[in-house]
Amino acid sequence: SSFPSGVRLPPPTHARRARQRAGPLRAMAMISNAQLEDLAEEKAKQLKAFLETQPPVQNGEDLLRVWEQLYDEEMQKVVVKTVSGPSDDETNPVFPYEKLQAIIGDGGNWKWPRMWQRFDELERRGPAYREGEHLNFGMPSKNPNIVPLRVLIVGGGPVGMRLAIELALGGHKVTIFEKRREIRTDDGGLQQLGFTNRINRPHMWNFVRNDLAKLNGKDFMSREACYPVFTEPETSSIGIDELQVLLMKSVLMLGVDFRLGVGYDGAKVRTDPRTMKPTWEVECTYDDTAAKKHGMESGKNKQVFDAIVGCDGPRSNVRETQSKHFGNLEKRKFMDCVGIVANVRKVGKKRLKEMGFEHGQEPGDMNRTKMVFKEFFQKIQAEADADIENLIYYKSSYHNYLIIVPKRADLVKRGLSGKVYHFGVGRDNAAADMRSDEKEKLKGYCRRVLKAAGIPVDEQLENGGFVDAPNDCMAFDFAECWNTKKSIIFNVPPPDYDVEQHGQWMCRNLVPPLALCGDALLEPFWPMGLGLKRGWQAIMDTCYAFDNIYNRTLFCERLKQDPENFAWDQHFDALRDQIAQNFENCARLKIGEELGKGEYADKGPVITQLKKFNKDAEKPPLEVEIDPWTRYAPLEKERGDEWKLKVNDEKWIHPKVQKALNMKEYYDEVAKGGKTGEIEYRGKKLISVNGKVVPGFGKAGFTKRPSFASTVQPTGPPPPPGAKFGVNPFANVVAKEALAARASLKPPPAPASAPATPAAEPTAVAPGALPPQPSRASVASFKTQEAELKHIRNMIASLESSLASFRQAEADLVARMPAAA
Repeated sequence: SSFPSGVRLPPPTHARRARQRAGPLRAMAMISNAQLEDLAEEKAKQLKAFLETQPPVQNGEDLLRVWEQLYDEEMQKVVVKTVSGPSDDETNPVFPYEKLQAIIGDGGNWKWPRMWQRFDELERRGPAYREGEHLNFGMPSKNPNIVPLRVLIVGGGPVGMRLAIELALGGHKVTIFEKRREIRTDDGGLQQLGFTNRINRPHMWNFVRNDLAKLNGKDFMSREACYPVFTEPETSSIGIDELQVLLMKSVLMLGVDFRLGVGYDGAKVRTDPRTMKPTWEVECTYDDTAAKKHGMESGKNKQVFDAIVGCDGPRSNVRETQSKHFGNLEKRKFMDCVGIVANVRKVGKKRLKEMGFEHGQEPGDMNRTKMVFKEFFQKIQAEADADIENLIYYKSSYHNYLIIVPKRADLVKRGLSGKVYHFGVGRDNAAADMRSDEKEKLKGYCRRVLKAAGIPVDEQLENGGFVDAPNDCMAFDFAECWNTKKSIIFNVPPPDYDVEQHGQWMCRNLVPPLALCGDALLEPFWPMGLGLKRGWQAIMDTCYAFDNIYNRTLFCERLKQDPENFAWDQHFDALRDQIAQNFENCARLKIGEELGKGEYADKGPVITQLKKFNKDAEKPPLEVEIDPWTRYAPLEKERGDEWKLKVNDEKWIHPKVQKALNMKEYYDEVAKGGKTGEIEYRGKKLISVNGKVVPGFGKAGFTKRPSFASTVQPTGPPPPPGAKFGVNPFANVVAKEALAARASLKPPPAPASAPATPAAEPTAVAPGALPPQPSRASVASFKTQEAELKHIRNMIASLESSLASFRQAEADLVARMPAAA
């Protein structure tokens, strides 16, 4: 060759042109396979630690610390392939678990593909739903008309976290404030309890158990913790701490912003002067640790949210600070009883035999009332000289839980004051309280009752057989419970309201969405175990309200109204009426029969039709849903009557049946076989990590983005028969952009060449009247333009950020080339 040694021939013209067509992505930094393997191994270890973190050894704060390592800044910058293009936290977000899965895969654990798949099975709706994803199982979005809200949930208890999960699945941006941080002394002593230190065990209803199984409950909890939750059908129970940590794993995996060490102080309504959209200016307090983590000031801060939900317990601060909206509290009187809650230590098999328990076994769970089990309570009366009305005994893997309900007079008779030794005091280290002498008397009273009832408590164990304070023994006042008259309040203007176009707001005072859930809404009577039963219904009722605030045509079919002429005021009134009806059904526990049992009836419409398609089909689990017509008996009957008419149509398939058939077809396709039922999980493909593209990037799937014009929906007459249109994979992203723009809609600027015209005087809108509406064509045009502008700006920012990579690649190439070149 006439070319000097080391001189590289110029590439062929076609290859050079191919690299040019690859664009700037070709020049981005790359991550090697070896680096990917190291990262996957590291993250797999951290994920294993995350999944194994659970009570009683660890608590919620431990889980947060592991999560911060697992989902660090590098993982947050992972980009994966979706049906609507590469993921983007602003314009095309995915859930954290999807990023983790793209890196970790199965992690060498046969259970993990099942875990990822269960996350995929959680139904998305609104902006979180992507048309064409296999995880939809061919089913449409149950609510495509959700306008996402910035929701603040106050309180990190079970109801608050389950609500956060459901809101996130609807595309809402959710933040949880939880102020209770555990504080210990230098020698390890417990100075202040944290938010997951309660070990009480509420009753587990069948539909709640199904819901937890859907949320990976059997994999997120240890085998020992799972037993009383998923195995004991009659007296199933779960520890509050176990439930919180279980739900918290899903909360974090689904991208909820959990802020520990942040307390809610109050909130004021602020309105946008042009759109009149109301928001909440929340006053909150950050402790030092939380302030450093989230970049806030230590102490008092203010943050803005579109909606607030109080899930902060029976003495709710949200309810107290917003009492003018919720009205006066209502007190419900019960019998004059005190409820004693006790947690006793497990007793070993050998010691149980010594104590007279045959075969060294504990008795089975109990839930007994004096009216039904007369002889049992007569025995307690005779042996313990205690007059009690109820006794509940639930076993768990690490301690046993009891509720004893004596009459107040009986406690006074036994030398106790009858005063309430409530959990609020207990959380402030009740053992050191000046009434600790009385607490010892209370524990002695419990021991006598338990011995007479045949329940083991070993005085030779630490703390006299009880667990450590303050969870050892406490008394609650069951004489009265509190509840509010309203569950959800809102008064908002139409989403496209504009003062310059529609005039000054002349209607009622504006209030952003405000709600209460759980014990903050309805304080349960503990011996009846209704906390989770009502709480889960209130969760779904809140999601129903928030999802549909701006869904103007929601009630048109039911009310037989023309969608074109159905005014916003009519929609808001109909939604408020439905919210009130839902609240009444929740408070009165008018739960549908199938939901109450936790399974579909064998002769009901779902199973009857499913058996027609597949006589050997497994019965699908009955899961609680947002739609109140699937949960409450009066509404369920109404819907059932409608379906009876549809059943006569041979072409109609019940939605539950259709999904069950689709899921079976999918799992038959991905099943690997084997005793453990392994599947071939099909998650989202990895594109880049922290700006570094993975090998085979082109194969991973940057596809040509369609022109923005193809995303605009035609506004003219329908196309002629046989006309075909391309499928737009970015349609959901554009819809999300448009929905987000509605709350702050501004008219498009006039063309530069258009002559200036004087602004028209604002026209006052009479109370209750529908304000003049901007034309749909102009609104759609503006939304499209705004979304396109945002996309272009994001692309510009992306190109600017990769400019350094271009220059470095150029410098490296020049350095390798001979000077002659």
